[in-house]
Amino acid sequence: MTKRERPDYPSRALDDLAYQFEYFGEVECPQLDAHLYRALCRGIQHDRELLAMAARAPVTQPPPNLLFAAVHYLLLAGEEHALRAWYPDLAPDPSRGEVGSPNSAFDPFRAFCLAQRARIEGLIETRLIQTNVLQRCSALLPAFARVSQEAEAAGEGPAPLALIEIGPSAGLNLFWDRFHYRYDDGATWGASSSRVVVECALRGQVGLPPLPAEIPVAWRRGVDIHPVDIRDPDAVLWLRALVWPDHPGRQERLSAAVEIALDDPPQIATGDAAAVLPALIEAAPKDTTLCIYGTHTLYQFPQDALIATFKAIQSASRMRPIHFVSIEGTGDRWSELRCTRYREGERETTLVANCNPHGRWLEWL
Repeated sequence: MTKRERPDYPSRALDDLAYQFEYFGEVECPQLDAHLYRALCRGIQHDRELLAMAARAPVTQPPPNLLFAAVHYLLLAGEEHALRAWYPDLAPDPSRGEVGSPNSAFDPFRAFCLAQRARIEGLIETRLIQTNVLQRCSALLPAFARVSQEAEAAGEGPAPLALIEIGPSAGLNLFWDRFHYRYDDGATWGASSSRVVVECALRGQVGLPPLPAEIPVAWRRGVDIHPVDIRDPDAVLWLRALVWPDHPGRQERLSAAVEIALDDPPQIATGDAAAVLPALIEAAPKDTTLCIYGTHTLYQFPQDALIATFKAIQSASRMRPIHFVSIEGTGDRWSELRCTRYREGERETTLVANCNPHGRWLEWL
């Protein structure tokens, strides 16, 4: 398939929505082995009624993700329908082949959507895409190791990390240091007894930087416009609905991460990042290496909010050095991991890796 132009995501014109579903199905789904959603997109992009339902999505939210999550949410909540047989994470025994072929899923999917139209549209209008893709921590781990080593080399340490995550949703990735990591070159990190195991393939000719036995974290916070409360069963159900049904392993990791976080619920400030960050930066312990990070969050920011957020970080760096780690999509078939060092109002950014959008593989540069 040739490279495609990125869709006009804020547009709710049906022709533009059709292309959004085409792009989602033919560009994004293959990166993640999302066979069911890819097949469904091929039908939805030609169906005006389903496109009109997806058009209910707020302009800051991707309509394909919201439509699929709304349907998945109702099925996970126990709604009985023949469509359940096409969802690998809902089928009685996927290992025995009791899952319908994705290519035959569109008709029951459409029937379910029309039968549940009011409920689905209500979810699309009011819910947000706030995933906690735990496998992205496979890229965060070496990035945090790099930040720690860079801070020490610059005379800022050694010191434990103070972390602020932008757009953490439920804050599960704030506990990245409580997971166990396995890279396909044989490298491992973290306690092997952890209930969350993150696996990652390595690509390219450059190996990962040395991973220290420990990367101490002294303080961790998040900021989100709409934080997810992991103590709310319905909020956790929506998190589960955001997991693509072809990925049952992700459901297991999510459940285990929620259990870990419930032992010490994350502290997440509610509000706009640019407005909240100065107070969080001020609250971060002074004897720490301050690192702000976000994973596939900044693309949802309006341009003025994004500029204001970076200005807030740059201004605060006049008082103390700040490291910023980001994983964002590029419009191609991968995402980019970038590390930015802010100091005395100046900044320097380095592209350190290419990676799968969900952290399945990493190419250290």
